[in-house]
Amino acid sequence: MDSFEFDPSMPVLAQSRRPFLIGVRHHSAALARALPAMLDGFAPECVLVELPSDLQDWIEHLADPQTIAPVAISAVHDQSGLFFYPMADFSPEWVAIRWARRRGVPVVACDLSVAAKTHLSAIESTEPDDPPDGEIATTLLDRLLQRTGQSDTGALWQRLVESPGFDSDAESIRNAALLFGYAVRQSTPQVSPRDLVREAAMREAIRAAPEQSAAVIGSFHAAALLPDVIVSERDRDAAMLAESKAESADAVGVSLVPYSFDQLDERSGYPAGVRDPVWHQRMCESTSSQAADAAAAELVTAVCRQLRRAGHVAGMPDATETLRMMRDLARLRGLGTAGRGELVEAIESCLVQGDLMGRGRAVAKAAGEVLIGDRTGQVTPTTPRCGLAVDIDRQLEALKLPGRDSFASRSRPTRRASSGVPMHADEDAKEIKLDVLRQPRDRARAVVLRQFSAAGIPYAERVDEVQRGHRENLIERWRVGWQQGTAATIESVSRYGVTLGQVVEGIVRGAGRIPGQEASETEDLPATILHRLQIATQCGLVRLTRQSLHQIGDSFRAAAGLSELMAATTIATRIRAGHLPGLPADAESAYPPWVQAFVWPESLSTIHSCLQAAMQRLAGLSGSNDPTDVIALVDLLDWMTGDLQASVMADIDQPPSQSGRVRLTHWCRQTMRSGSDRMGGAGAGALCVLNEQRDAEFAALTRGWLDSATDQAGRARLKESLAGATQVLLPRMQSDAAWLCGIRDGIRPMSDEVFLSRLPSLRGAFSECSPADRQRLLQVSLSDLDERGSRLDEQGATLSYRQQHNPDAIADELVRLRRADLAGRAAVEAKYPNTISWTGAERPSQSAASTDPLDRVDEIAASVSNGDLPLADRWRLIFGLPPESNSPMSIRCATSLDQLYGRGRGEGARAGLANRPGAGGGTEAPQPSTAQWAEDLEALFGSDLCQEVLGAAAGAGRSTALELLDPDSVTPSIELLEQVLSLAGAMPESKAATLRRLARRITEDLAQQLAVRLQPALNGLSSPRPTRRRARKLNLARTIRDNLANCYRRPDGRATMVAERLMFQSPAKRQMDWHVIFVVDVSGSMSASVIYSALVAAVLDALPALSVKFLAFSTEVIDLSEQVTDPLSLLLEVQVGGGTQIGLGLRAARAAVTVPSRSIVILVSDFEEGVSVGQMIGEVRSLVDSGVTCLGLAALDDRGVARYHEGYAAMVAGAGMHVAAVSPENLARWIGDQIRGAQAGR
Repeated sequence: MDSFEFDPSMPVLAQSRRPFLIGVRHHSAALARALPAMLDGFAPECVLVELPSDLQDWIEHLADPQTIAPVAISAVHDQSGLFFYPMADFSPEWVAIRWARRRGVPVVACDLSVAAKTHLSAIESTEPDDPPDGEIATTLLDRLLQRTGQSDTGALWQRLVESPGFDSDAESIRNAALLFGYAVRQSTPQVSPRDLVREAAMREAIRAAPEQSAAVIGSFHAAALLPDVIVSERDRDAAMLAESKAESADAVGVSLVPYSFDQLDERSGYPAGVRDPVWHQRMCESTSSQAADAAAAELVTAVCRQLRRAGHVAGMPDATETLRMMRDLARLRGLGTAGRGELVEAIESCLVQGDLMGRGRAVAKAAGEVLIGDRTGQVTPTTPRCGLAVDIDRQLEALKLPGRDSFASRSRPTRRASSGVPMHADEDAKEIKLDVLRQPRDRARAVVLRQFSAAGIPYAERVDEVQRGHRENLIERWRVGWQQGTAATIESVSRYGVTLGQVVEGIVRGAGRIPGQEASETEDLPATILHRLQIATQCGLVRLTRQSLHQIGDSFRAAAGLSELMAATTIATRIRAGHLPGLPADAESAYPPWVQAFVWPESLSTIHSCLQAAMQRLAGLSGSNDPTDVIALVDLLDWMTGDLQASVMADIDQPPSQSGRVRLTHWCRQTMRSGSDRMGGAGAGALCVLNEQRDAEFAALTRGWLDSATDQAGRARLKESLAGATQVLLPRMQSDAAWLCGIRDGIRPMSDEVFLSRLPSLRGAFSECSPADRQRLLQVSLSDLDERGSRLDEQGATLSYRQQHNPDAIADELVRLRRADLAGRAAVEAKYPNTISWTGAERPSQSAASTDPLDRVDEIAASVSNGDLPLADRWRLIFGLPPESNSPMSIRCATSLDQLYGRGRGEGARAGLANRPGAGGGTEAPQPSTAQWAEDLEALFGSDLCQEVLGAAAGAGRSTALELLDPDSVTPSIELLEQVLSLAGAMPESKAATLRRLARRITEDLAQQLAVRLQPALNGLSSPRPTRRRARKLNLARTIRDNLANCYRRPDGRATMVAERLMFQSPAKRQMDWHVIFVVDVSGSMSASVIYSALVAAVLDALPALSVKFLAFSTEVIDLSEQVTDPLSLLLEVQVGGGTQIGLGLRAARAAVTVPSRSIVILVSDFEEGVSVGQMIGEVRSLVDSGVTCLGLAALDDRGVARYHEGYAAMVAGAGMHVAAVSPENLARWIGDQIRGAQAGR
């Protein structure tokens, strides 16, 4: 294509030599290849690149041969201005800088300074552009897009510059790039003031440069840098630059950090990126069309290889067809070389094969691994340290915390820095204790360590924290250590600021913000506000704390859930009490500049209003099975019964805890009767905490759970109920054995077979506790038994931490313990000679009628357990701790349950409680395979329980367990179907057939059972028409109405009617009288209701009078109406998880409504709106105002008990939607009543 045929002024750009204009895009493989040839041909005396003038001193570090791309140079202004410039081998600016270094040519950063850009950005945001008047003329860009058949500028650049680049010389590529920039500039109605000032700075830099200079600038700006413009705009440029410099600050922090292809990909969220950087890198390295085609073939082959590694079918035929389609697309579009767009289209067509939800996700993952890659750059060792690193070193030195010099001399393996991966135990790290409420310097230390954690810098790990609600220990223990990843992470996050506080605040403010927008609707959500408040208060960020506290108003309380309300209450209470390390209430506890005194006058009103809203939220938690909801209940209980609220609210005559105690007690009793299993157990525990239930009553209740666990429902009730009660009563259980006496009295007389049938449920109830918590429970449970642990510790746990791995020290310790044991035994036998008979070593014969006290001892020992498993070992198996006896049954039970529940996380896991002697290391047998595990489960627990355990393991992610589930013998249940469907799309094709067969069997059985259950409620909904033609059903009401004239009274006074005209019901026909639209929330908390919705929709769709649509939504909407008749196909298309945007689903339902008066919209959701509450309420009102009958279901399951957001549900109900939690039968009955009522009205 001739670059100049569209506009006569284009040759001026191409012929410009003062300066030599090279228009670029920030990432362009074609220009990166051609740029050295352009510069060699022109031989400039100076190279100007489009970088801020603040970065002039850093260009030498970019040019250093030891700096390897990708890297990123960032500049942070003190007024929160952030400018980020990633560089790669295919960045033209990078190539120009490196070329100048090799040729000894100076490089000048010619763009406007960062400080001035920050000021101009603020001005520009307040001055919107005015639309042009009159008719819009066709621009050069429009003609280029029309001629090339492209729809956007990105595709046009690919067509003009990248694709022809292999078959064109350097000058042609330069001309094409200049044409592109000129066309975009001409199509812009008005150049922004910011760009005008930037171009003035570029022209000023060109005036100061030698005449034989080359300018590598954005092609958009090339037309403003022509020689004539440079001369004519001299005076105006001087005025604009003087004004911008006078109004801008000078504080700019600059950092040069290593970068990665993962960050360079624009989908990572980092600025100035490009999609699939590996593709661009390979195109930059290719020197011809043939080389580019070969590189594409290698990438396609690599994608197929990754798919095969994941277990999916992707062989040579798939790769061949992908390449063929890519090349054919390029030829059809007139391209000499296929580009990235052709490659992506070919992969989507040939490898995804139309399966977007299953195989499509696997292809996307494989393509991401290949086309994004894991390449990481490095910076030269001579690079100056960033301002953040200097500030951190200063803070660590002032607070006497270990810095980089403290650990510089040691050698250790490199660890990958990650904000989500905690720093594990390190023998070289230093452990410190902080008294944060009494020592001001310890307060400052705690604040700085929390700021490290919030910024994701791997330096400090808190080791005393027990994750139970919002309570913390008074004395904090931290493990601090400078790792090799610490310095790299500091450089990476330095783009957010030059101090640690600025970095944390920048990260927190940017979380949840939509890229390219100043704010988003998610910023006003309770979770976002609370997240900011928690980090701000923990890190001592006073300004951000005040801003977040002002957001806890009426809108927050109306939208927040119980956990969020209690979190806000706890934070406000601790602020008022001065219990937050970073926000002391008095000046004496402050430690400037890290810790400043903080007082918030409105704390009491906030606490009171949040507690009132929290009591209202209890109604929505009765059906919850989420442990976090129980934690929120525990927080509420702690507030009602704790001392903190009494100390901070002593000046209130009637604290809210007094009025709320009665409501909470009533809710607990009601939840025990009709709530979910877990919440019922939590309610029982809460009554004990409120002193409304004695420990004996609780023991009888737990004994009832244990005794009734004879089937699958009973075992599930035992597990969930006991787990809920344990979450509430854990501190009491760890201090008094009476709270577990119901379980003890129940398992003691059980035979081994009966006990083993309950063991998985009992183990599951305590599996959420940490190893240390379970160890304390075991010690309390064994306190009144004769069976106790007595084995010598062969791992040296009685030794100090540093000697626990010393074999000589362990051997000496064993000898010392053995001698002490023998000496103690000898002393006891010398003092009490008869004790030798108590041990059974020398037991004399006794008659049956003997009254010797030793008989009583034997009876007690025999009653300890009724079977081969001693009672102590039964407790150890329940708590997930290794049994002391070496019986094969005990060991197999422990190993089998460890396979399902693991050995625990949290307190004690790091210190080795879960791996103490007998639990790991040594000479024990290796972990069994899945097949061996299934055999052990079958032998120990029986076939029914084996199927339950394998199903739970499959749902937890152990896909190999599915192979051992028998589709023909498995008991269908919603829970098992949830577990099976959770693996859909994630299993390779080689194992997917087993999953589909199992899911098909379960779904068909459940659908058949549900159809039988719903038949009585749906009887009569076939919409028959009255007719005189004889049929099987008589229309009695119409017959009586038509024969009222033939009514007379008999002599005895009774009324009689002569039915001369009989009316019948015509047979039903398939007709669309009523329309039912299911709008189903498929977020993670709604899995059971999604299954029921699909099954009910299939049953309703079989009725002649109803047409059914099924819309699934999270943050997107998928219309699955075509799969309604096949529930399994529908469920396999649904991907449970993600966020919740209810308004989007309701908008799609409104668009699907054709006859509002005969339409029913059923919203199945927990109302946990995550995007826009206003949109949700607006859509409900639009549906109701149009005449649509709306029903909101907080749950759809057999129990009809829901866990939902009470605040949002109340808003929806106020907008006109009925809200309920119903069973499938009640839903069918309600739909029938709506239709029958409407028909009767007609």
